[in-house]
Amino acid sequence: MGSTAALSLFAVSLLVLVTVARVRSDAVTLRRPAIVLLAVGAVLAIIVADRRDMPISACAIMALACVVVCAASDLVTGLVFDQVVNVTTIAIVLGSIFGRDMSIALVGAGACMGSMLTLHAATRGCGIGLGDVKLSGVIGAGLGGLASLEALGAAFVAGALLVIPLLIFKRARSDDRVAFAPFLAIGTIACTMLHW
Repeated sequence: MGSTAALSLFAVSLLVLVTVARVRSDAVTLRRPAIVLLAVGAVLAIIVADRRDMPISACAIMALACVVVCAASDLVTGLVFDQVVNVTTIAIVLGSIFGRDMSIALVGAGACMGSMLTLHAATRGCGIGLGDVKLSGVIGAGLGGLASLEALGAAFVAGALLVIPLLIFKRARSDDRVAFAPFLAIGTIACTMLHW
């Protein structure tokens, strides 16, 4: 898929998913500076892939749009909306069927969701929410097994780089809530740039 088609698919996916999210909460918007940076990062990932002559898959593009919108909803409401994840999952399944990448999508979704579900169970739902688990399934289906696990690792590193200094300087407490979807978006964007 060429750069123009990839960017068009990203823009359409982003608009559709924002519309789905706004049905649940009018507060979800792409105008927050952090979300604008994530969207710009996703666009750069798509452009970098095109410049390397390694076109990004339609499934990865839809996963990028999903993580940006879920980051926006998590920052505003503290939730990753099931509707956004479900619409993206359906689109990725259809895209993987037509692109003949179903096994890659299933392995990626299983690997990501399995690892995040294990963390959810280990923390008894206090560290990782089910919304993050479901979003990790989208990331896995969109990027595939190895890249998606690297995206999760990058998300945890990015989260630690923000949270640890806040804890050290007593700007946050260990029981404060941290929106994790933005870090999942950072990890997904970073790994998309590296793999495509």
